[in-house]
Amino acid sequence: MSKEQTLSRFYLFLEKFERFDKKLIYLVLLLGLISIAALYSIDKGQSNLYFKHLVRFLFAIGVMLFISFRSISIWYRYAYHFYALILFLLFILKFIGVTAKGSQRWLDFGFFHVQPSELAKLAIIIVLARFYHSVKSEDVNRFFNLLLSTFLIIIPFLLVLRQPDLGTSLLILFAALGVLWIVGLSKKIIISGILILIISLPFAFASLKSYQKNRIINFFDSNRDPLGANYQVNQAKIGIGSGGIFGKGYLKGSQSSLDFVPENHTDFIFSHIAEEFGLVGSLLLLWLLFTIIKRVILIGDKATTNFSKIFCYAFAFNFFLYIAKKLF
Repeated sequence: MSKEQTLSRFYLFLEKFERFDKKLIYLVLLLGLISIAALYSIDKGQSNLYFKHLVRFLFAIGVMLFISFRSISIWYRYAYHFYALILFLLFILKFIGVTAKGSQRWLDFGFFHVQPSELAKLAIIIVLARFYHSVKSEDVNRFFNLLLSTFLIIIPFLLVLRQPDLGTSLLILFAALGVLWIVGLSKKIIISGILILIISLPFAFASLKSYQKNRIINFFDSNRDPLGANYQVNQAKIGIGSGGIFGKGYLKGSQSSLDFVPENHTDFIFSHIAEEFGLVGSLLLLWLLFTIIKRVILIGDKATTNFSKIFCYAFAFNFFLYIAKKLF
C-alpha cells in the first residue's frame, strides 16, 4: 500500500469518526460500567461473574465500533443473507443446540456460545427495513407486500417459539409489527389485526405448555404461589421497596447478595440496583436507557436513506421492548 493510500484511509477514518454520535457512545459506555459495577456488588467480587461480563462488554464495544466504520450499504446488500443465516442457525438448534432448563436456545462453538434467537431480533428488523426500502408508501398496504412481510415474520417467530422461548418469540413479533407501523401500515389493517389477535388469544393460550400458562397467569396475579413461581418476583419487589428514596448504598444490598433473588444477575438485576440506589438511582438508570433510545431516533431523523431510517426507528422500538420486558 502506497503512502498516499495510507494517508487517504487515515483521513477517511478521521472523517467517519467525526461523524460518530459520540454522546451515544458515552451513554453506552456508562451503561456498561453500571452493569459491571452492579454485578460486582451482587457477590462483592467473590466470583468472576463481573469479569466475564467485562470481557463480553469490551468485545461488544469492539464489534460496535467495527460495524460503525462499515458503510450502511453493506447491511442493505446482505440483509437477506444475514436473515437466511439466522434462520439456518435457528433450524439446526433442534438437532445440535445446547439444552438448558428444558429449552434449546444456545449453539456451542467451543470457545463461545451463541443464542440465535437474540440475533433473530436484529435480523427481522434488518430484513424488513431492506424489504420496505424499495416499497413505495402507497404500496405498503398492498396484499402481496403484506403477504411477503408476514412470511418473513412468521418463520423466525415459529422457530424461536418451538425452542420453546415464548418471551423472545413475542419480542420478535412485536418488533416486526413495530416496523410495519413505522412504514405506514393502514390503521384499518392494524385494528383488524389487533381484533384477530384478541379473538385468537384463548386458542393460543390453550396450545401453550403448562409452565408457559402459569407464567402468564402469575404475571397478572403476583400473589399466586408466593413461595413457588412468584417467589423471585416478590423478593425482587421487596428489594426495590427496601431501597427507599436514596437506597442502602453501594455494596450494601442484601436481597440479591444473600440469594433471596436467585436470578439476581440476569432478569432481576434491576431490583439489586434499586435496592442499593433507591428511587433516585432507578429513575436515573431509566433516564439513561431512554436517552439512548432518543439518540438512536435522532440518528434515524438524520439518515439519508429509507433503509437507514426504518432500521434506526425499529431498533429504538426494539430496545424499548427489551427494557419493558426486563422491567415488567
